[in-house]
Order: sequence, then C-alpha cells, then structure tokens
Amino acid sequence: MALGPDTLHLPYWMLTGEELVEVVCGGGREGPARQAADLLVEFVPKAKRLYKEAWPEDQVATIDTPVPYRLSDLERLVDEAMGRLDRPEGTVPHRWLRARLGALTRDPRFAFMFGGIAVHATMARTLGTLFRIPAEGEPITILDLSGIPSEVLSVVVSVMLRLAFDLAYWSRGRLPLLIVCEEAHRYAPLDAGRAFLPTRLAIGRIAKEGRKYGVALGIVTQRQSEIDPAVLSQCSTVFALHITSPEDQEHVQGLLRDDANGLLDFLPSLGDGEAITLGQAIPSPLRVRFPWLDDRHRPRSAAPSFSAAWQERGDPQATRDALVRAWRRR
Repeated sequence: MALGPDTLHLPYWMLTGEELVEVVCGGGREGPARQAADLLVEFVPKAKRLYKEAWPEDQVATIDTPVPYRLSDLERLVDEAMGRLDRPEGTVPHRWLRARLGALTRDPRFAFMFGGIAVHATMARTLGTLFRIPAEGEPITILDLSGIPSEVLSVVVSVMLRLAFDLAYWSRGRLPLLIVCEEAHRYAPLDAGRAFLPTRLAIGRIAKEGRKYGVALGIVTQRQSEIDPAVLSQCSTVFALHITSPEDQEHVQGLLRDDANGLLDFLPSLGDGEAITLGQAIPSPLRVRFPWLDDRHRPRSAAPSFSAAWQERGDPQATRDALVRAWRRR
C-alpha cells in the first residue's frame, strides 16, 4: 500500500512539542517565532485538558502526550491571554501565532496534518494504516513523501520513526517492523547541524536499540561519506552497488572484513542490478546480480527523456496552464 500527501493522515496532536514547534514556528529560533514557541509550550497542555474524550481525567497531559485537542481551543486560549495584555507591543507573538495557525489550516499542502474541523482519537487507526496492522495480505507500506512540504519533511520522518520505535517497544516484540529509509543522508547526516535533531536521534535510536524490541532499520544512500558513521556502523549486512567516489569507497571499505577488501576493486565497474554484499545475512562476501522486475512492477524512478520531450508535438501553452493550475492546488 502506498501513502502520499493525498492519502496520508498524520494529525497534528500526535506530534511532540519539539516537532510541533518546528512545524508551526520553524523551530522558533528568533523574534516573534521564538516567543510563539513559548506560547505553544504553555497553551497546548491546557487545550488537551479541555478535550476529555480520549483520556481519563486523572491522566496528566503534557505537550508530548499523544492525545487530541482542538485548534479552536488553542486559539481561544491565545486570544484570552492576548486580551489580558494592555500593551499592543506585547501581543506581537500572540498575533503571529494566530496568523500562523490560520495559515496552516488553510494551506492545502498541510491538509494531511491540519485538515478537517472535527477532532477524534484516531491514534489506533492511524498506527494501523501506517504500519499495516493487520497486514491483510499487504504487509508493506510505501510512504511517498515527495509531495510533503519541504519545511516539514524532516518532522514527518521524525514522527514516523518515533512511532515505529514506540510501537515496537510497547508491543514487546509482538509486532516486528523493518523501516527502510531512502536518502538516509538527508535525515542522519555527518554534520549534525544540517538535520532536524529529533529525526537524527530517532534514526540513531532504532539503529542502536531497535533490534532489542523487534524493529530493524535499512539505510539507503548514494552518499555514504555524508551519513552519520554511528548509524552506518550499526548496519550488520551491507549491499554496496556501483560506487565511483574514492571517499565513498573508503567508507565502504571500513565496513568490509579484511577478506572482502579485494572485492572493492569491482565497485566502480559494477553494472545496473549488481552489488557486493556481505555481513550477518551472508556467509561469505559475494558479488551478486539482482533479478530484473517486470516493467509493471518497477518503480517510476527513471529520468525523463529530454530528447523525447523536446520532440513531442502538442500545445505547450495548454501544458503550461495545466501545470500552473496543478501547482496552485498543491
């Protein structure tokens, strides 16, 4: 099953405080955004206590507790606090936060997170959809994040990884999972300052502790030299495909056993579908060739043909206008 921006549902109330601040305030690093982040930390737990459907009265609700709350309650709390301030300059972060919440709920790109007026305790259903519980013959979920707004992409990945670890932890291994992370260097880079910290920590936690609770991690990257070595070193089985960069070859060599170093000579000359594989799942290092899938089963990841597109006869103005309409809807 594939989930994309049009089918993915990840309600805002399932975010932790750090993730929510990143989405709403862009991290809340300076100016009104920083003060608005403080307002979220103060008012979100109060908004959760106003929503009683999903949790008992004696349960403590923090900004990280995954229970529902209404954005309308949060906005009302902000308005009430703003009304108690007698200086206009003191209301700047309140007005900034109200405007930002309104923009997120109106933006169709964020409908997967902030869409809908009614709020329900859908955590069990969301987990079931994301992780195929029950599998019903389709045990794989493909998350297509290409249409997710770039400013919240790392947050979405952070939530998915965190939920996967927590699900495995609380199930005590009864629901084993394998998380395969494409373009992993974007989320666990060598330079910690280039990544959203909770995402980097979530990947590292699964890599280091996940096997104890039944959640495994598959790292896919074309830039081995740019990924966090603490994560890469936890990979017990390696499939090394065509690599030409000497720096990336050195990183792969660090993962290989001494008796496999001779295979590194083949890395720059490997063809499509060929790999050098070794590790816990392989008795001895091997050069292998993967079988080709039928065209109907292969992912649509091939680069477009420039020459074919340039030679195509059609109405470029109609194509341009359709593109603009689709762009605005998104």
